[in-house]
Amino acid sequence: MPKTRLTAEERRERNRLRSERWRRARGIPPRRPAQRPWLAEGVSRSTWYRRRAKAREQAALAARAAVLDRLAWQIVELRASLDRAAVFHEAMRAELFDRSNAESP
Repeated sequence: MPKTRLTAEERRERNRLRSERWRRARGIPPRRPAQRPWLAEGVSRSTWYRRRAKAREQAALAARAAVLDRLAWQIVELRASLDRAAVFHEAMRAELFDRSNAESP
C-alpha cells in the first residue's frame, strides 16, 4: 500500500495540531491571538510603531523637563534657605562679638 504524500498545508496543519496536543498535555494554556492595534487606527504597522516611538520620546523629554524644572525650584529654595541662614549667622556673630567686648575690661 503506497503512502500518500501530504501537501505542505496538510503537513503544517498536522504539525500545528501535534504541537497543540503536546502543549495541552503539559498544561500550557492556549495562545492568545496576536494584538494588532495598527489595524484599529487604520495605519500600517511600521507607521504605528514609528508614531509610538515618537510619542514615547516626547513623553521622555517632557518628563526630563519636569525634572529640570523641579531641580531649578529646589536650587532657588536652597539659596533662599542659605541666605536666611547667613542672616542668622551674622546676627549671632554680632551678638557674640558684642558680648565678648562688653565682658572684657
